[in-house]
Amino acid sequence: MWKLGALWWKFKKEIMMVFAMLKNPTAPAIAKLVALLAAVYIVSPVDLVPDVIPILGWIDDGVIAILLFKLAFKLLPKDLYESLKAQHEKKAGKK
Repeated sequence: MWKLGALWWKFKKEIMMVFAMLKNPTAPAIAKLVALLAAVYIVSPVDLVPDVIPILGWIDDGVIAILLFKLAFKLLPKDLYESLKAQHEKKAGKK
């Protein structure tokens, strides 16, 4: 079972890689679009599980966003994904 802290760390890592992907001019437009769709889903008032339901309403946003981020990363060329991942790990190691 995932702990909430581990889930948050994973989500934070994914967000940082998404920002790097969005700033990268060589990233395919479709990958950027899928990542932006995830961001829109997070802030959208329309949800699969309403946010008024404690915990479940927030977790569904995170899970769907992570799945969409994973899809966006799969749409990237492998070398670009590896480059973004290495950049993120290098920055995370400095902190």
